[in-house]
Amino acid sequence: MVAALIVGALTAWYLGLRLGVIIAAVTAAALLVAMVVPGLSLTVYALVLGWSALLYFFGSKISKATGQKGFVGGTVGKVGVGASQAKSWVEKTLGLNKK
Repeated sequence: MVAALIVGALTAWYLGLRLGVIIAAVTAAALLVAMVVPGLSLTVYALVLGWSALLYFFGSKISKATGQKGFVGGTVGKVGVGASQAKSWVEKTLGLNKK
């Protein structure tokens, strides 16, 4: 199941948190099915390795082409904007923004 977490984190980094969680869940389900069905584990591990390699080498190009901001540009960026707005509000309220 560590593979599902790694694949989900890598996907979230390049393509966004929502898609990363979905891919992690699909990977975990595929790995569970592969444990039960004989002969399927090699195929599932090959797909997981292929997806991870694709994201590692072409993740930035894919995110630019699809317009996705990824985890850093999306979630962390929104937190930074919120913190900046809060700081501006505090400075305005306390009168510290005198120029």
